[in-house]
This record gives sequence, structure tokens and C-alpha cells, in this order.
Amino acid sequence: MNKFQPAHPVPALLSLARAALVTTAVALALGATGCSRVVTSTGTSGGNVSTLHGVVRLAIIAEPNTLNPVTSGLIQEGYVEGAIFNGLVKFDDKSNLLPDLALEVPSLANGGISRDGKIITYHLRHDVRWQDGAPLTSADVAFTYHTYINPKVNSFYTAYYERINELDTPDPYTVVVHMKQPWAPAILDLFERNTGGFVIPKHILEKSPDINTDPFGKHPIGTGPFTLQSWEHGSLIVLKANPHYFGGTPKVGQIDIRIVVNPNTQLVMVGSHELDVAAYLAPVQYDQIRRIPGVRALLVTTLLERFLTFNMKRPPFDDPRVRRALSLALDRDGISKKAYLGTATTAQTLIPPWSWAYDPTGAPAYDVEQAKALLDQAGWVVGADGTRTKDGRPLSFGLLNQTESNALSTMAQEIERAWRSIGVDVDIHAVPRNVIYANPEGLATAGKFDALIDDWESDPDPDRSLIIETSSFAPRAYNDAFYSDPDVDRWSEQATATYDQAMRKPLYALIQQRLNRDLPYLPLLWEGRIYAVNTDLRGFAPSPGSTDFWNVESWEI
Repeated sequence: MNKFQPAHPVPALLSLARAALVTTAVALALGATGCSRVVTSTGTSGGNVSTLHGVVRLAIIAEPNTLNPVTSGLIQEGYVEGAIFNGLVKFDDKSNLLPDLALEVPSLANGGISRDGKIITYHLRHDVRWQDGAPLTSADVAFTYHTYINPKVNSFYTAYYERINELDTPDPYTVVVHMKQPWAPAILDLFERNTGGFVIPKHILEKSPDINTDPFGKHPIGTGPFTLQSWEHGSLIVLKANPHYFGGTPKVGQIDIRIVVNPNTQLVMVGSHELDVAAYLAPVQYDQIRRIPGVRALLVTTLLERFLTFNMKRPPFDDPRVRRALSLALDRDGISKKAYLGTATTAQTLIPPWSWAYDPTGAPAYDVEQAKALLDQAGWVVGADGTRTKDGRPLSFGLLNQTESNALSTMAQEIERAWRSIGVDVDIHAVPRNVIYANPEGLATAGKFDALIDDWESDPDPDRSLIIETSSFAPRAYNDAFYSDPDVDRWSEQATATYDQAMRKPLYALIQQRLNRDLPYLPLLWEGRIYAVNTDLRGFAPSPGSTDFWNVESWEI
């Protein structure tokens, strides 16, 4: 999971207006947690003359701050790390949990999870080597765990690993995790091939004076199918195939990852066949991609949610009436359609509507008059210039947004327009996402914002402890709203302490209802991810919430 990474395939988006235009196959695959839809449209091609056989040219929308998995947390970081590192387990493109460094996925059925749910045993592969030739052993997994819980290490995932009471390594290829109590998302969230789960090398980092600033973040060494050859900051990351990869030598020899912030520039590069994969393209570009010969247009469902975060440490967001009024003033359905052109689903809670834990009560419905009445009640009175004031102070604040997405820019403008219509003086501040979410000095991470168009990408489990619990205040985790409610804390812990969905479901209903009452976050939409892919590239199967490199050793071009 991550800020605006980490996670896994999901059931299909609901109605997709643009998908109705697609005339080719619609693949619907059922996964362990539901189904995942990929809508595909293919331009005519008999092979592209611009294809560089054996080389995949791919674009990401922002530069990583680091490629050290323990201190990273951004989408682009986990995305790239997925080619360099491994976890004990991984997700495929259909939400199936598969073994990675482990020989099998622990379960109650195979004895990998004890009957009381407190002990998880992993048996490691014997044929894995780090990219410098050293063997991977259980000591590396233990070192990874101890690094996550080290108070001197800036990690977003410390709270997850602190749920472990102890971790034993009875032999070089066995890892035994003793949980403090049963934790339902453990197999999904601990040591999974994703940001917050990659295993790091003990022999390289154990003597590091400071993991946070260690050169390893710029020169990573993993166990994965590709090694980092070069990194031209702001421009290009080059990965080379690892001939000693335990999964077999990759069929692609090189991956060029270009850092292309502007989606319009990405589209131009797709049209001129300078890219084989462009991800995170804009909704307005979807139909254009479908008309480019030799290119597949993919619309992939994700667990990436966009929502508003109100910084409750700052007035006026410490007043629940103001948060509710700002929420009521937004036509979220209309904003979603205008910004995402039918490629997204309006969100009602922090849990998607296709989840077994979803509560249909919903976020506040659009009601401008009620919004105005609440602001009046809170003492914010409309002045002669149309701006509301209270005790001589205007209702004025900034709306923080990312620069990398045209859809987000449209969304921010629509939110600004709606709030100004009820007397709120709001200014949009757009900055790169790595400035917003850097750890620990990012604007969101350090609480240096008023309101934020935020995002969160999770896994199929409904656990949201990293963004709702008091113990998860940023920069420790992702609770950027600095929301604290003892009931929510208790319900959240109770919900993850059992594997029984029947017992968990009512607890998540209570959590969703309380969050939609208090509104530290206002759910906006669940985003569909748009790709343009060279028709000569085979084996590319995007994982809608995790790194697309989960099966990169099988790609061919």
C-alpha cells in the first residue's frame, strides 16, 4: 500500500461510459477477492518498425525520491522497486496471492498459519541470490523486520511490523513470525512484493550508520529480475536483466524507465512510438490512444481512491460543521464525470463498493443550501464581497494538489468553484507529488497544508488502520488528517484481530459510518488506470494496485 501505490487488483468498476465504445475483447477474470476488469482496445498492427526488440521503453509520471523499499512509500518508488526486489509473496493481475521468495503462501489449510492465527511460518526458496552474488537467507528477512521497527528509520510501515511480537529464524530457510495477536491482513501486508514488503540485504545494510540516507537508496541491490544499471535524475532509469534470477533469466534484456511528468508528452511519445508502455495517462486521452495503430489501450480497475483530506490540526477544519459544509457543497458525481470522463467510480467510503466490507450508508449527498446553513450556524457570515468571515477573519485556505495529472487539475478547479460559490476563499497550490509525500519532510507528511486532494492505494483487505488510527499519524504512517477517535481505533483493532469476515463486517460498517459523520476525509472516486501498450509487447498484465513488474521476467518484445 502506498501513497498511491501499493496494492492489488479488484472487482470491476461499475459502469464505464467510455468502455461502451470498445469493440474488442473485454477480459473479466475472477480473483480470490472478487473480479478484476481490463478493458482492451487494439489498433491494427502487423508489427511495429519502431520496436526495439529486447528493450522495453516505459514511462512513469514522477521521479522516485529513493529506491530503498523500507523508506519509500510513493507509487513511482514501489513501481520501480518491483523489478529490483522481491517479497515473500506477491499478487498477480487477478488478486491471486502467489509465492515469491517463499515456496508457498502460508494458510490455515497448509499449516503455515497456526490455528490461533498468531504464528505464520514461511519456507524460503534455496536458490535465491542477491544481485551481488550473496545468498538470500532467513537472516535477510529478520533484518528487514528489525529495520522496519527501528525507531531511527523513517518508514511509513512501522505500525504494520510492530504487530509482530518476535520473528524467529530456526534455520537459513525458515521464517517464523509470532504475532502479538491474530491480524487478518498479515499475509497481504507483511513481506509482500510491494512498498512496505520487499526484503532488503542484511550483508549490505547491517553496518549502515543511517538507513534513511544510505547510498543504497540510489544504488539498490535486490534479488529481483532486473538490476539498476544507471539513474539519470529527472530523466531516465535503466534496468538490466539479471541473468541469475531464480525465476529464470528475463526474456527482455533491458527496461528504460523514462520520467515523463506531463501525460500529454507521454501521449506524443506513444504516438511517435518512443514508448512501449505509458501508464497513468489522462482520461481525456483514452479515445485518442485507441486510434493509434500498433498500440493497445487498457482501462484497468484499481484500488486507488482519491479523497479530500482536511488537516484537523488547523482551523477551520477542527470544526466538524465546516468539514461537513465543505463536503455538502460538492457534487461528487458531477466532479468525477467531468474530471474522469466515465473512467472512475464515485466513492462513498474509504472501502470500495465491491468489497464484502462495504457499508452503503454513504458520504454526505450534494446539498448546497444545507452547506450554507451549516456555515451560518458555525458563525461564518457572508460579507459584502461574498466571502464569509468570522470574528474578522475570512474563511480562506489553500487546496493542495499534485501537478502530474490533468484530471486532478480539473477536479481541483471544480472543487474550488463549488467552495467559492458558498463564500469560501480557496486557492489551489499545485506541486509535484514527491514534494507532498516525501518522508518525513513532505507537505502532507509534515502536516504543512490546509486541505489536500489525497490518495491511497491499498490491498483487497478492508483494513485502513494506516490512515485512520491515532497511532498512524504522519509521518509514522498515512493519517495526514491527524484524525483521532478512540472508538474508531478500537473497532479497527478488533476488526483485524479475527479472520472471520462475519465478525469483521459490522465493525467496518461502524468505522465507515463514523468516518462519514466526522469527515476527516471526504471520499471522491475510485480511479481507473489508463495504459498505452505497444502491441509487440507480450506478457504485460498490469496489476491494478501493485507494481506492473510482478511478472516482468515473462515479458517479451
